[in-house]
Amino acid sequence: MKKILFFLAAVGMINASCKKSDYSNDGKSEVYGKWKLTETLFDIGNGQGKYTKVTGGAKYLILEKSVDKAGIIKGDAIPNLFSFKILDSVQMEVYSDNNKMPAIFRYRASAKSLELNPPCIEGCGYRFIRE
Repeated sequence: MKKILFFLAAVGMINASCKKSDYSNDGKSEVYGKWKLTETLFDIGNGQGKYTKVTGGAKYLILEKSVDKAGIIKGDAIPNLFSFKILDSVQMEVYSDNNKMPAIFRYRASAKSLELNPPCIEGCGYRFIRE
């Protein structure tokens, strides 16, 4: 019986690791490029916030490589951001005009999509597609 349970658990773990996701961290270079903002999330603190489609004119986030270790942020999707540094496969350090200290954003990136989650007391986030 233990062998059967072990086998089923192993098959389940292999199957779960093979499933594809819209967002996967395929490498640090995936975040670089021009991204069009498609959805935003702002929760009022009750845990029921949902991503909503962006309306109005197109807004962009441009993440460029730099000669030093920090990347450059341009665009109008998230105002006041000017540089970033990839920390690992899920976190980046982001610098803005508003704060002296950097903020740690969580991110998920693939060849076609990017999701950024800044530090918020309530839930908040941004979803982009590669332009």
